[in-house]
Amino acid sequence: MKRHRGVALIIALLLVALGTLVIAALMEQNQLAVARTRNLLREQQAYAYARGMEAYAFEVLRRDQADGAGTDSNTDLWASPMPPIDVPGGRLAGRMRDLNGCLNLNGLALANNAVERGRIERLLRLLKLNPELVEAIIDWVDADNTPEARGAEDLSYLLLDPPYRAANRPFRHVSELRLVRGFDEDAFRSIEPHVCAAPSNTLLNVNTASELVLRSLVEGMSEATARRLYNSGRARYRSADEVKVLLEQEGLIPMTPLEANKISVASSLFLAESMIELNDIPLNYFSVIERRSGSLRVIARSRGVF
Repeated sequence: MKRHRGVALIIALLLVALGTLVIAALMEQNQLAVARTRNLLREQQAYAYARGMEAYAFEVLRRDQADGAGTDSNTDLWASPMPPIDVPGGRLAGRMRDLNGCLNLNGLALANNAVERGRIERLLRLLKLNPELVEAIIDWVDADNTPEARGAEDLSYLLLDPPYRAANRPFRHVSELRLVRGFDEDAFRSIEPHVCAAPSNTLLNVNTASELVLRSLVEGMSEATARRLYNSGRARYRSADEVKVLLEQEGLIPMTPLEANKISVASSLFLAESMIELNDIPLNYFSVIERRSGSLRVIARSRGVF
């Protein structure tokens, strides 16, 4: 009899333990479902805020164009960050960056790329990087599979582990430069703030270019000259001819007509960044906005790190 009672007690304990496990599993599953729903709602809320920030960027660019004189500079309305504001569940802020103020890697994809090649070679030297790296970049963006003298095409990349091929098309994003032979993490971090991946016909805005980018314009420009041109980030030249004259006054080799035709004092591409924080979780959204002939359109969107 005692033995039967012991077996019954063990069975009861097993049933209680099993019931506890089932209840715990149901509770965990329910918590996961709640967390998943909360994250989806947070993501939808953040996306809605990001689209609102995008509309705000459109309005700022319209006002800037209406108030401006056909020029863009770091002193314009669009260059002023939007201060953080409180929203239900968190905060949001925004800022814009001119994508015409950097050297365009995709300019090297042009058949006649002597101007772009010279500027990127000079930038590489200023950064104390090997200027011959420009040939590897050219091979990455050109359509053929014939390497430059010191470049790299498929054969160089297929020997790597893991192997891959040269893109043989324009850069979609600057981060692709990490895949180009010779660009380790240090080299990429050095050059990344001064280059961009834009349509190959994009002009360089000298009003928003950095000092190093300005020094890459022509051979022999000193740091002091670039500093004067940069004007502490407040340069506001009215025309490319004005810059050309200033460079000649500095005793530099005059720009050729082709070089002068590839600089501008206005911009057509802007990167709008939405910095959103919901429930202490940061979420960043990016929109590349093109402005041409008074019209605005988004040509790319991304989330995370641009």
